Amino acid sequence: MKDIIFYDAACPLCSRVVRFILKNERNESLFFSALQGKHARSFLPNEGILEIDMKTFYLFKAGRIYDRSTAALRLIPYLKWYFNVFLVFWIFPKVLRDFFYNVVSKYRYRLFKDRCELGKVDAVRML
Repeated sequence: MKDIIFYDAACPLCSRVVRFILKNERNESLFFSALQGKHARSFLPNEGILEIDMKTFYLFKAGRIYDRSTAALRLIPYLKWYFNVFLVFWIFPKVLRDFFYNVVSKYRYRLFKDRCELGKVDAVRML
């Protein structure tokens, strides 16, 4: 089964994060799906996500779905080795990690105004 990141394609921060992941991945094993797309709307309800929260992103990995800070931390092993330093954030409780995640998520459109288009080259791994 494919490992998939579900993200808000209209979000300036989210599109930048996807571009960052594409640039820094170890081995191009991740696939990407916009939360607004058909694939996400049909896939996520089958995984127990009945209401898609546009303020978060989801990671489907090894048959499980993760969201918010847990999804972000589970992405680190997909990145180049020097990003492993961020694994230290596992020491913080999920409640605290998600609190900061939610603050950034709430103000993401104010903080990041310009959307970074992904382009056709990256569409190869889009679902």
